Amino acid sequence: MDISLSNVELAIIRTLAYYQLFKHPLLESEISRNLGVSIDEKASIREQLKLLKQRGAILEINEHYLLEGDVTNVLRRKEGETRAKKMFNVAKRYSSLIYLFPFVRGVFISGSLSKGSISEDADIDYFIVTKTNRLWITRTMLVAFKRIFLLGSKRHFCVNYFVDEDNLIIPDQNVFTATEISTLIPMHGNSVCHNFLNANAWIKDVFPNMETKQFTLKKDNLLKRFSKNIVESFFLSVISEPLDKFFMKKTYQRWTSLYSSSLSKDDFEVAFRTHRGTSKNHDKNYQKRVLETIDANFNQALIKIGQNSNA
Repeated sequence: MDISLSNVELAIIRTLAYYQLFKHPLLESEISRNLGVSIDEKASIREQLKLLKQRGAILEINEHYLLEGDVTNVLRRKEGETRAKKMFNVAKRYSSLIYLFPFVRGVFISGSLSKGSISEDADIDYFIVTKTNRLWITRTMLVAFKRIFLLGSKRHFCVNYFVDEDNLIIPDQNVFTATEISTLIPMHGNSVCHNFLNANAWIKDVFPNMETKQFTLKKDNLLKRFSKNIVESFFLSVISEPLDKFFMKKTYQRWTSLYSSSLSKDDFEVAFRTHRGTSKNHDKNYQKRVLETIDANFNQALIKIGQNSNA
């Protein structure tokens, strides 16, 4: 039997389809924030959730909603939240360290930790904003620090996405990137973090009910001012300009030799974005996998309730 669904109901299913990939059930308030359609700020989606439950499209377990699974999904999320609280203290220390490096202008926590629940083997990911035309010097210093002092471990120090102050707008404007941006946790660099989020206000087109992030970060401490005013002065432009380009070229050559054979040209560009003001290093090309899986999960949910998945 064909059952017509409202735009809000379809948006609920698609939102849950996104998080189904991570086996991560959502609370009602989280579904509202991540809906792809606008709802009245005072409106509740509880009635739509109730109807979808009656139609067998979604499940509710302990006030958490998901497309399929059982109570273990909720328990796993709770355990992940406990781990995340402990790991956040580690992330705070490392984000402070990252911010002390020359030319770092802003630091966010990203990845699974920024979403408040992590698996046992999760890394701590950082999104970093640098001074213009100094991105590749900065990245090289941070990677060298990881290899020398952390023995190459990225467990607490995964620095895989950089932009500089002139390249704040993220080009991949889709639900995956919007989710990543909307969940970023600003840690250091108050004005730069605000500038980045303002530059990517397009995420409101994807998540019209998402509230604007409000925050005020601490002013730069003495060590950061020393790094910015004294240490950076030793990197003369006549040396830094060619050095930055050199590090970009060498990094791109290394990524090409390691990963280009396993990815199409377009996929390689998305996974290993290498420009003067952008460095993205996602060797598993997670974005593509997520976007493809959303559609599969969404269509499967529609089939469950007799809805034409091609409609």
